[in-house]
Amino acid sequence: MKIHTTYLDHVVLSVSDVAASSRWWSALTGARTTQDYEGEVSLQVGGQAIRLRQGTPAPSGSVSICLIADASIHDLYERAEQLHAVHGSIHPRTAATAPVQALTLEDPDGYKVELATYTPEGAPIR
Repeated sequence: MKIHTTYLDHVVLSVSDVAASSRWWSALTGARTTQDYEGEVSLQVGGQAIRLRQGTPAPSGSVSICLIADASIHDLYERAEQLHAVHGSIHPRTAATAPVQALTLEDPDGYKVELATYTPEGAPIR
């Protein structure tokens, strides 16, 4: 078997409050929400989707998602500050295709979300 794309199509998160999570994820990513035929809320983020399903969230810290943004790490930090998102300091990470600078946030259910941008040393390897 060979996977024909280098990107995930979607990820599904079980959340305690779909409306609250939808607002948080929309404010963070700027994505608009839609409802799919199964009743899940879907946020189009880049070429992928984050789907939110009502249910019991995974234990806090057990899920981490990294989103690469076309913005400076300082702009991402300011965005997190405006949203009053829980976050740590800016830190280097090794992403799938190139080094990034990242900022870790936490969504309302404790899922870790890294907002990242490629470092000046290099562009992603494709």
